[in-house]
Order: sequence, then C-alpha cells, then structure tokens
Amino acid sequence: MKKIICLFFIAGLFLFPLATFAETKQLPSGLKVDQVEETVDHIMEKYIGTEIPGAALAIVKDGEVLLLKGYGLADIEEDILVDPEKTVFEAGSVSKLYTWSAVMQLVEQGKLDLEADIRKYLPEDYLNLTFPDKITMLDLMNHTVGFEDKADQLLTTDPEKVIPLEKFLSKEYHQPKQVFKPGTVTAYSNYSTSLAGFIVERISRKSYADYMQENLIESLGMSHSTFATNYLEIPEIADFKGESYQKIGDHFETVDWAFVNDAPAGSLNTTAADMVQFMIAQLDSEDTSLFEQPITLKKMHEQTYQVHERLPGNAHGFWERYRGNYRLLEHGGNVIGYTSQLTLVPEEKFGYVLLMNVANEMTGLRVDLMDELIGKQELIEQVAKSENDEAVQGTYRMARGLYTNFLKLLPILSNSDVTIHQNPQGGIDFISTMAPEPIHYIETSPLLYERADDTLTLLDKSGLDASRIAFELDDKGNVIRMSHGVVSDYLPVKLKERVGVNLVIILISVMTFILYSIVFVVRWGIRKFKKKEKVGLHWAAPLLSGVGLLVAVNSTILLSRYTSNPFQPLSPMRIHVWINWLLPIMTVVCACFIFKHFKNSKLFGKIAQLLLIFICCIFTLFLLNFHFI
Repeated sequence: MKKIICLFFIAGLFLFPLATFAETKQLPSGLKVDQVEETVDHIMEKYIGTEIPGAALAIVKDGEVLLLKGYGLADIEEDILVDPEKTVFEAGSVSKLYTWSAVMQLVEQGKLDLEADIRKYLPEDYLNLTFPDKITMLDLMNHTVGFEDKADQLLTTDPEKVIPLEKFLSKEYHQPKQVFKPGTVTAYSNYSTSLAGFIVERISRKSYADYMQENLIESLGMSHSTFATNYLEIPEIADFKGESYQKIGDHFETVDWAFVNDAPAGSLNTTAADMVQFMIAQLDSEDTSLFEQPITLKKMHEQTYQVHERLPGNAHGFWERYRGNYRLLEHGGNVIGYTSQLTLVPEEKFGYVLLMNVANEMTGLRVDLMDELIGKQELIEQVAKSENDEAVQGTYRMARGLYTNFLKLLPILSNSDVTIHQNPQGGIDFISTMAPEPIHYIETSPLLYERADDTLTLLDKSGLDASRIAFELDDKGNVIRMSHGVVSDYLPVKLKERVGVNLVIILISVMTFILYSIVFVVRWGIRKFKKKEKVGLHWAAPLLSGVGLLVAVNSTILLSRYTSNPFQPLSPMRIHVWINWLLPIMTVVCACFIFKHFKNSKLFGKIAQLLLIFICCIFTLFLLNFHFI
C-alpha cells in the first residue's frame, strides 16, 4: 500500500509540477508569492493619497513578473490613475545604473579599460584636476574621484536651454573642483557619472542619448523610455508622463517638469513595466540580456570598492546592502517631483522597482517594502563597552558637498552635521537632523559598529543603509573618517567649520552691526536736535558699522536668490561677492582713521571702536572661509 501511495505522489509531481511548486515559491523574506499583492496593497494604503500622490511598483523573480501595479494618481487635477504599463516617471539617479551598464558593454567589446586613466578617452586638457594621480573608470563608478558636488545648471525647466553634454562638463561651465585625492574618500558625484557618459559618447561616436536608445532602451524592449533630454518631442513619453509634485503641509503642489543637463546621471524617463525588462536582464535572464557574455554581468555585480571588510560598498556603480543573509544591489533616485528606488537580490534572481511622483519621498514606504519583501534588519542585542567608544566621539560632516563657493555655508544653515556621543551603557549614539533620536551602535569588531535599536529615522526612510558604521584612525589615533560604506563618507569637522561656532559669529556680528548703527543714528539725532557735545568717536566708526550691516544684508540676498532656484547659473550672483569686498577694504581704511584719532576718544569710545573693528575682522574671516568674498 505504501508503495502505491509513493507512486501516486511521484506521479503527481510530474503531472502537476507548477501547482506543487507555486505553493512553496516564496520571496527572500519568506513571504509566499500568492500573498505578495495583498501584502503590498496593505502597505501602499498607508501612504498613497496622503503622503504620496501616485506610485508604480514592479516585482520580479526568476525572470517572471510577480506584481506590476499602479497606485494612486498620476495627475491629481485630471484624476488620472497611475498605469504601470504607460505612466512615465523620471527615474532620477537610477539612470546611473544604465550608464554603468553601457560602460560594461564597451568593456566587454574591448573598447574600454576600467583600469586605464580616463584622460586617455577625453579631449586633451579637458579636466582641470588638483591631484596628478591617475583616475580610472572604476574611480568614477565608485564615486571616489574626489570631485566636490555641483548643483548650478544641473537641470532646467526650459528645453531650449539644455546644454550639450561635452560643453556642460567642460571648464567653461565650471567643472567641480577635485578636493580629495582619488581613491581616498567616497563622495557621491553626479559629475563623475556624466563624465562616464561622455566617454561612452567618445568611444561609440554617437550621442549619449542615441547610444542608450539603441543599445539599452530598444534592445530591452522598453517602449515608453528615453534618455533624450528634450522628451517633449517624443509622444510616447510626453503624452503619458505623470505630473510631478512636492508635498507642502497637507497638500501636494505641482512642480515643473525638468530637463537634465547632467543626462547620464539622471535623465531617464521610464515606466514600471519598462524597468521590469532592465531588472530581469540584470538578474541573468535567458530571454533578456544586456551583454553578449554572462561573465560580463557577473563581473558587473562584483564588489569594486569597500571602506571596511564588513561594510557594504560599491559594485560597478551599484550600492551594496546586507539584509539578513542576502547581499542586495540597489540605487535610489531623487529629482524635482519624483523619487525612485531599485533593489536587486542577484542570488535569488529577485528584484523590485518603485517609482513615485513626489519629491524627496521619506515616508517609510521603502522601509516597509524591504521588510516585507526581503526581510527585516537584524539588530545587535548585547550591549558592550569599548575603549573606542570614547575615541570616536566628535562632529562629522558628509564628504559630499560644495567647497569652493558660497554654497559651502549650506551645512551650517541646514545644521546637517553628525554628532557621535559615547553611550553610558556602552557603544555610541549617532545624532543628526536626519536622526534626531539617537541611533545606538555597538562595536562588534575593531572600529566597526552595528546598530542596536530599531528607531526609524529619516536616514532609513530616505533609503540609506544605516545598519553599520566604521571609523578609520590615523597613526596618532585620531579619526580621519566615518562611513556607512555607501554614498558618502563623513569627515571630522574642524572647529572653524562647526555649525555652532559659525552661527555664533553670524549672530554676534549682525547684532553688533545693527546695534551700533542704531546707536550712531540716535546719537546723531540727539546732537542734531539738542546740540549736545560730540561724542569721542571718529566718523569712521558709524561708517564701518553701516558697511558691516550692508554686507550682512547683501549676503542674505545672495542666499535668497540661490534658494529661489538652486539650479540657476551662479555667475550672475558674483555682484554680491564683489559688494562684500567692501567690508575688508573699509575695515582697513576706517581702522587707520580711528587709530589716528584714537587719543581723542574717551575710554568707552575706545572700547566701542576696538570691539567694532574686532567684530569686522572676525566677520571678514567668516566671509573668506565660506567664499562670500
């Protein structure tokens, strides 16, 4: 009888294999396939319509689409629903993965060497570099070339003002300065990716958009996608593109569509259905391929840079993440009015992409999806003290930033620095505006700390992997960098660069200029109308306080002009920098007159004038340090 039952069971496996395995097929998290849609729908209900206008989600596994679905509205005003097959979103920096795929195609063809100096592929003297060291394509992929960030003219809302790639990346348009030695610091760089895209142009002898259209978009069958900068000329894109929004208070406001000058870094317009083809190709599908040889895809997924042996790193442009026993490859994207996230688990041939029509999405949706689809983050439970807990305390700032113009002040105004405190119970606390509630870490190996709490911060919600953090010391035991392993390292902040120090300088200087100006006006009025005796202050003192106040107001106007449009050219704002030179010039001139007649002043007048000169000198040094003069 047992033999008969076994025979029936074996026969059933052959006769009904799909039904048998469908019941056991599951996602990396353990979620069964037949539970995916219901689970995702429940998550989406929390956010769509209240925090996010609309979204499209695609989930794939083993070359098949498990879920392709739209949620919410593509156009609030017209009440148009998101269609995952047709609604076009801007993918933002997820575009970079396509650029790196194009690079790997050229590597496969023997036309590009990842280890060669990129200047071999560029026009002569095209780059203005600070360091003589070789820069390779891998440096570009790993974001370790050392370029500062660059925001001006990154994009435009006028398609007629789009700048050709070669021209936009040239010295004429103010190449970002190389502020770190190649290979030493991770600092996310749009410019690096666009430079790689320009090299693709040079090698292929085609425009970047044409190369991408022929070798990726069309070859993958992506019928509603393009890298063309002016997509208004393409009906398949313009006619189906969802509106873009930003959340203001409790409502959504429409923002203008953008046209990206930094095309290889973020110009992809696409649909969730089209992104399915890219994911399946990246997951080694037999039917859809990016490369001629499977070994090329395998190589692309190999790690190319790592700060610490137990930290995630970079894999030919993909950012790594460790979640449970899985190694993830991912990339997020943010542009005006859109947010995106692509995540792959190559060993499971699993991936998903999320496209949303809202700017800077940090709601928690991405965390919820990863928890349910891949699994929750494991946390350290045992609290332990280490002698390094005290050594790593300090203030740190993201290496990704601006260093050579007045926008260097942005970390001060946004108070975006990170503070590391020793926790009395053991470990350290990570505190910033992105994590106002401290994130608790415990050292698990020398100078490597792992997360010990499940506090959900904006770091997590924005898609950053904050599960581990590592420190690097110099020969004297001083911390020279802190890193999560991806996107950007954090560097120690010198005293003169600290938020608190500079806010005090700004506050005291401005208040001094205002107070002195008021006092001088009042005293002038008293002398004018009541014919009081002259106070022992030289006329240069009120002039100097007036100049100080003028410069403070002028600097405020400069920042206001920038914030009104962060992507505008900075050259028209130089007039404000020239005006600010009045302060150091007048400080020297007025100080000469004041000291020449110093003996005629009373004691209070002498102190007041010396204090004013001192404040002007300090404020001048502040302006110099942050490139306002």
